[in-house]
Amino acid sequence: MKISKTKSQFEAALFELLSKKNYHDITINEICAFANKTKMTFYHYYKDKDNLLAQASINIINTEYAEEYKKILAKETNIEEIEYQSIIATYNMIAKHYDQIQNLTYRGETLPLQIFKNALSNNYNNYMTELINNGSFDVPIDYVSIFCFEGLYGTCLYFAEQLKNNKNKKQVREDNKKACRLLAKAIVFFANTN
Repeated sequence: MKISKTKSQFEAALFELLSKKNYHDITINEICAFANKTKMTFYHYYKDKDNLLAQASINIINTEYAEEYKKILAKETNIEEIEYQSIIATYNMIAKHYDQIQNLTYRGETLPLQIFKNALSNNYNNYMTELINNGSFDVPIDYVSIFCFEGLYGTCLYFAEQLKNNKNKKQVREDNKKACRLLAKAIVFFANTN
């Protein structure tokens, strides 16, 4: 799905501002100024700031992941290695945006974080549906999708937190690689037995 340049500018502005301050402290005026666009243009594309967040959550993460996945496919042919590298890319992407994710919570209110998580979850559900249907697996898509997403999302956040707060970052990365390797083996095994 191609995103207009204007929408990309609004989305990039929001994510850039999120790296510096809390979501609730960011105004639409700031987003417009950062994107060098008018409020009228903003409201042409988005109902409100939450609507921008929902779309940006999908588009920015998808774009980054698609670029990484293309690089992986260009150098890897082994299915397990592709899975492994893809999982590592997912962990690294969430770690890259960890400060922005943290800035989506404010004084106990988690609505913006839930908007972000729902956007990613819906997108992941579509991915899993396509994967299961194309593989002709006779499994309940909703259970598998929720199980995989919640586990992956939770461990990605755990990895990002450890990476940020642990002094031995090399060990954190090594431990994560071991877990990702095991997960990749499990996915390939599951695919080959169905």
